[in-house]
Amino acid sequence: MSNPIIELKWKNRTFNSTWLRTYKGFEDCPEEEAKKIVEQLQQLADIVCGHVQRIENERPDKKGF
Repeated sequence: MSNPIIELKWKNRTFNSTWLRTYKGFEDCPEEEAKKIVEQLQQLADIVCGHVQRIENERPDKKGF
């Protein structure tokens, strides 16, 4: 079951180099490298979300996880 409050919160998130540098190990990451990493993470997220949606639509019961 989906929680609209959580979904709305995530929809308003900004994922950029500033966001990445808030995580341990990325504090001193150069701007250009941080931008590339964020782009790679966004591409990975698109792949994972697409896969989950595709698998969910292929389920015979279609009730979710």
